[in-house]
Amino acid sequence: MPGSKADSRKRSKSKNGNGSRRIWKTPEQRRLERDAPQVIPMYKTEKERRLDEIQKWMDENLPPPETPEWEALCTGCGKCCYDKVWEGDRLLLLTSACPQLDHETNRCRVYAERFDIEPLCLPIGPEIIEMGGLPEDCPYVENYPGYQGPKVVDKSLDEM
Repeated sequence: MPGSKADSRKRSKSKNGNGSRRIWKTPEQRRLERDAPQVIPMYKTEKERRLDEIQKWMDENLPPPETPEWEALCTGCGKCCYDKVWEGDRLLLLTSACPQLDHETNRCRVYAERFDIEPLCLPIGPEIIEMGGLPEDCPYVENYPGYQGPKVVDKSLDEM
């Protein structure tokens, strides 16, 4: 009814003062909005949180990957190029190595293309650190708190 209290509310000015009409919701619409399930944010898994923690540690403690400073950390031991297998929940470091490892220099023969040529070759990153894939004396992880590298065993991949 024109001139009623309800009508004056509908015609009230908007908050920005431009005089446009406000759209009023029915009590049922307000109840539905109020009772609608709230959007629950997706939480990261424990592993995702752990990888984020490792990445943060790497960002704070290591030079950026693929820089001369990053490459200079490598001592050339070649241990990261040896085969690894899982035994239960522990990674084992074997005596057999990647075919691209030069045993005289302990360097990769195809370093620039290693990830394309060898499907098991992975970059040093949170995933490798999280699984314990680098030896404990590796400069990339030697200062990582509580790091546990692979268990060294005297077996080759063929003997496993």
